[in-house]
Amino acid sequence: MKNFIELIIGDLESKKEYRAFMKKVNALPKDYAFVFKKIQKYMWNFGYGFGEEIINMYELFEASAAEGKHVLDVTGEDVAAFADELMAASKPDGETTNILEDEVGWSKEIENRVEQQVKIWTNKK
Repeated sequence: MKNFIELIIGDLESKKEYRAFMKKVNALPKDYAFVFKKIQKYMWNFGYGFGEEIINMYELFEASAAEGKHVLDVTGEDVAAFADELMAASKPDGETTNILEDEVGWSKEIENRVEQQVKIWTNKK
C-alpha cells in the first residue's frame, strides 16, 4: 500500500526534506525569502528542482543576510540574469556542465533534424 501511495504522491521522505528546507527559507529576511522563491519558481520553468544549486543559493542568501547585505547587492539588479548564471553552472540534475559543449551539441542535433526533414520534403534518401 505504501508503494502505491508513493507512486501517486511521490516520495514522502523527499517531501519532508523539502518542507523543512522551505521553513528555513521562510526564516530568511522577507526580501531574501521573496527573491529566493521568485528565483526558484523561475528555475522550475527550466526543469530545475530541489537540487544543489538551490541549496547553494540558500546558503549564499543566509550568509549575506547575516552580514547585513541587501539581497540586490548579492543578486545584482537583474535577478533573472543571476538565476541564469546559476542554471548555466549546473544541469537540472545537479551536475556541473560545460555550457559551450551543450550549445554545440544542440546545434548539431538541430542541424541533423533539419537535414532529415529536407530529405523527406524533397523525397531524397
